[in-house]
Amino acid sequence: MTFEQPTYEEYKIASSWAKFKYKYSIIVLILCWLCLLFIIFYMFTNGEAIARNPLMYGAEKYEVECRCYNYDNPMKPIEFYINGSTLWELKKFGG
Repeated sequence: MTFEQPTYEEYKIASSWAKFKYKYSIIVLILCWLCLLFIIFYMFTNGEAIARNPLMYGAEKYEVECRCYNYDNPMKPIEFYINGSTLWELKKFGG
């Protein structure tokens, strides 16, 4: 099965949708390829952000230290500290 270009008579009796597809399909195809290349480029340049924990990546990127609290039990909050390299729990003595 090979592609045969439509004749002028076939093009003239085709529906408006078929005419639109025939005229603009190459433009749509080029836009799809450009989008695909952009996605590949984005994944290549931001691969670290995609592969890592988003909270840790954001903390490292903006050079901040995030603290998370347990609001389910406000009488005994559990503090977690997150910086660019790790996540740890604050150890409390005597309680």
